[in-house]
Amino acid sequence: MSELPKLKVKWFVEPFRETTINFEEAKYNLPFGPPYSLQIFLDGQFIYSYDELLRLATERQNKDKQVLEVVVLTAIGGG
Repeated sequence: MSELPKLKVKWFVEPFRETTINFEEAKYNLPFGPPYSLQIFLDGQFIYSYDELLRLATERQNKDKQVLEVVVLTAIGGG
């Protein structure tokens, strides 16, 4: 398997920040699932786990990219 791309993470939570991390860091630094109420996106798709992020990163359209953009958003409740 080729080397995995870096992840450019845009955090749309207070305060907004942008970081670049590698896949090993993503396992521990991205808020996957409960108890977090944040949503993670890659290429417009929800990401619910590290394994799902890894699968999407190794798909044909992403495998040769050096950087993938990940977006973390605060979940918006309504009612």
